[in-house]
Amino acid sequence: MIYLPNIESLSSKQTAPRRLFSGRYSSDGGRPMLDFRSSKPSPKLKNCIRNPFEITVTIESPPLVCYGTPKESTGALLSGLIHLDVRETEQKFENFALALNAEVFTHKPVTAHCKDCTTNSSELHKWNLIAEPVVLKKGVHTYPFSYLLPGHLPASNNNALSKISYNLSALAMSIKGDEVKFKHHITLRRAILPGHDRHSIRIFPPTNLCASVKLPPVIHPGGDFPLEIRLDGVVPKRKQNRWRLRKISWRIDESTSVVSPACRHHSNKLGGDGKGMLHENVRTVGSGEIKSGWKSDFESPGGKIEMEFIAGIPAHAEAACDIDSPCGITVFHDLIVELIVAEEHCPTTQTRLITPTGAARVLRMKFRLVCTDRSGLGISWDEEAPPTYEDVPAAPPTYFTIETGSIAEWLPPVYGE
Repeated sequence: MIYLPNIESLSSKQTAPRRLFSGRYSSDGGRPMLDFRSSKPSPKLKNCIRNPFEITVTIESPPLVCYGTPKESTGALLSGLIHLDVRETEQKFENFALALNAEVFTHKPVTAHCKDCTTNSSELHKWNLIAEPVVLKKGVHTYPFSYLLPGHLPASNNNALSKISYNLSALAMSIKGDEVKFKHHITLRRAILPGHDRHSIRIFPPTNLCASVKLPPVIHPGGDFPLEIRLDGVVPKRKQNRWRLRKISWRIDESTSVVSPACRHHSNKLGGDGKGMLHENVRTVGSGEIKSGWKSDFESPGGKIEMEFIAGIPAHAEAACDIDSPCGITVFHDLIVELIVAEEHCPTTQTRLITPTGAARVLRMKFRLVCTDRSGLGISWDEEAPPTYEDVPAAPPTYFTIETGSIAEWLPPVYGE
């Protein structure tokens, strides 16, 4: 016997099965028909259209790093190859140019929806690779380029108020009217080589407290650095009172200021051409607290408290490096350290008789930090080249000719004659 499954009727409470085809039905057979009248071309189809030629860039130079301050740096050398890939059998080009541009983007422009107020672009150098009509065959055509970026240029920076970036933009145009644009972003960094440690002394009148601080010469975004502090004078001349350290708190503030210029269409908002609007911003990029771990010495003359801890800027803070650009962008970092000390009354050396007096002070110190990118190998482009000597002439030295009459002077002597 063959058992068939139970077939239940579709009631009104049950939902109808979803149709796999949504569209019109044909008059014959009731098969669904796709409605092509309302369909729009997919944006992916545009990418399927193959361009008759393509532009790519290969950077051959090492990472662009300007070593030293803007007044001392010799710049960074940029070199590479730009490739023009002709995909057709033969193509005639009218123009092919490459330019190095610097862009300054302002997050708080004078007019929010004005492109000229938001972005200011300037051309640093331009290479005219093809200036006259040239016929290129199918294949990849390579053109070299190089440029020495001056050392006074501001490094690539992205802070809370502005952004400085550099890019290579290329434009190729054929006789037929085909046009291909290319844009490649490059990063210019500045690294200040570390030197000797910095030492600073702070005095806190009317007390006898004196703090000696040891700071690193430079710090790096996303890195840590040691900080050493020695607090002297915690035991006054009268031995009955002394200062005890309760807590240490530190933070690193990033101060940013930018002058947003106005374009020629909106310059009347600021009272004329050549004027801008100043914006300032301060944010904390690193902080911490320490409640133990220091060494107190109340027996030595004057007494002292020594401490050493690690401070730094975490990577997730996305801190910007120091910059002082002529275009009106300034970024600097300050380290603020606060020492909370409390006064104690100690008539004897017994610790059980020590009682707090209720007096407390906050010793606040502020130091300017130099935040820069890591130097890496620390070798500038001009130091990689072999040295040149002034005493050596360009041509090899010339040797005197031996005349016939004086050739005997060069012959060895003959004995036995």
